[in-house]
Amino acid sequence: MASSYISADQKSFINDAFDNIHETFARTISIIMNPEVTIISTSPTYNALYDADTNTAANAPTYTHVTYSVKARIKYLNQDKDLFSGTDSQQKVLYPVGSVKIKVDATGYNYLKEARKVEFDGRRYGIGSDRKTYGMFGPKYYSFILTPINE
Repeated sequence: MASSYISADQKSFINDAFDNIHETFARTISIIMNPEVTIISTSPTYNALYDADTNTAANAPTYTHVTYSVKARIKYLNQDKDLFSGTDSQQKVLYPVGSVKIKVDATGYNYLKEARKVEFDGRRYGIGSDRKTYGMFGPKYYSFILTPINE
């Protein structure tokens, strides 16, 4: 069986150093999830077969907006310098002007993989990429490219 050249204490020290870097440079962002829909049918005139009701005001759905706040490191992308590899190493992906790269921890990743939008610095962004994992000894941080939304 292979043994590690780095002890558990050394791994913990390295992970703590990366956590310290994240905490030092991270800022709070808001992750906007898809609204939760609640429908309560209180009308005896509701017809489930046609999903219709003559009294629609009684059965109007209620939307609950869900937002989470997490810490993220934010990097504003410079189109002249920041080209990102595509599926092929020869391809380069250009993102829209105003795009941002963020790095979050596992908690932020769990929210972002189901999120709809992200908001910080008074602007809203859509998620424009899949996650990319970072970590010395396994996935610890996750990065996403965000593209600006005009709302």
